[in-house]
Amino acid sequence: MTTNRIIRSLFLVAAAVLSAKLLLSVFSGDLTAAHEEKIILGDWTRQRMEVLMEKAGGIRDRGEKIEFISGKFLGTPYAENTLGGASDRKEVLTVDLSGLDCFTYIDYVEALGRSGSFAEFRKNLAAVRYRDSAVGWEKRRHFFSDWTSGDGKNARDATAEVGGKLAATAKKRLNRKTDGSLWLEGIDVVEREISYIPSESLGPEVLAAVRTGDYLGIYSDRDGLDVSHTGIAVRKNGRLYLRHASSKHRRVLDEDLAAYMKKRPGLVVYRSSGP
Repeated sequence: MTTNRIIRSLFLVAAAVLSAKLLLSVFSGDLTAAHEEKIILGDWTRQRMEVLMEKAGGIRDRGEKIEFISGKFLGTPYAENTLGGASDRKEVLTVDLSGLDCFTYIDYVEALGRSGSFAEFRKNLAAVRYRDSAVGWEKRRHFFSDWTSGDGKNARDATAEVGGKLAATAKKRLNRKTDGSLWLEGIDVVEREISYIPSESLGPEVLAAVRTGDYLGIYSDRDGLDVSHTGIAVRKNGRLYLRHASSKHRRVLDEDLAAYMKKRPGLVVYRSSGP
């Protein structure tokens, strides 16, 4: 191989590496970020997102803002495991709006509600999804109750406020299965008390205390889990709905909350602490 061909080969390898970094860092403005990013906007554009954030910024009521933003994703396809990740892999800050699961959906809605620009959205997404905004598998808020625990909370627990004397609590060792194994490798087992409202107690008076824009968790009675599903409370035409990314219906949609809860163990209610 001649010297020129060697130089050309090295140049092509360097260019390929740089292209890969650019793909991961698209919209970041530079390549000096503390973490890599993967941006997939699907049917969205950066401009459309900024228009959405500008309009949402004019809504003062936090619940109404969450309802407005979340409604723009109705019909979005359901997609699971879009974040990937594992204890032995480098974590990438992922924005994938082409498909949502129940948890990425509320991540994006909460981050958009705190932001006025695409740059702010990426920053706030890291703060919502990760403790201390530190992008890493062990820092990711894997459990719904991580939203109301520690510093930099995403929300406050309003379950007891909504349920009153009907609310119950359960002591959980999150991430520890019945057989002693872990749900998620590389994540510590955390002892935590989870408040929930049993489904049989979800009468009209209790449901009336749920506000539009509340983040809802479907309580799980399985060892090591706090909830099995998440969504957003929305009131329309005098009825209360669960707005969520549904694996059954394969899209984001609204379902009557009372009917949805009939065969579920209970309800957890959080209220956004964002601006």
